Amino acid sequence: MGWAFIWLIAIAFLAMLGLLLLLSGKQVHQRQGLADGPTVAMDSVTLKSRRYGLIGRPDRLIRQGGTIIPEEWKSSRTVRPWHLAQMGVYFLLIEEELGVIPPHGFIVCGNGTRHRIDNSEELRAWVLDLASGIRSARAAIAAPIPVQPKAGQCRPCGMRVYCVQARL
Repeated sequence: MGWAFIWLIAIAFLAMLGLLLLLSGKQVHQRQGLADGPTVAMDSVTLKSRRYGLIGRPDRLIRQGGTIIPEEWKSSRTVRPWHLAQMGVYFLLIEEELGVIPPHGFIVCGNGTRHRIDNSEELRAWVLDLASGIRSARAAIAAPIPVQPKAGQCRPCGMRVYCVQARL
């Protein structure tokens, strides 16, 4: 009876230790601001949209019910406007690539605070306007700079073979 009793005590002790570790892990999980729900992807899925010309890779995608919730982790202690824009991009990408409309997402700051960001029409319009502005700025950068060189200035120029405005 001596050894059987010792084994029984050891097994009970290990079961209690396992339960304590499980509960403490859940508390750490909540303290770090991590959402409940099965993780679909952890910084491994790049979402792309030809329609909007956007690309993004959320830090975590969580399945909650019949939808996907994006979660983004930031080192800052507060949510910045560009964080909101990034979350808005994720909403658009998830809708187009995965076929579900996330009702919200989460930004988890460096201090563990968790901020719920709702998927609103205002956020969507703002993100699409930002994307349009970026595309316009890129097009303006790609456009040739209007110059009116004199023929004498073009002949010695090393860029004349590439210049669409060269006068030869």
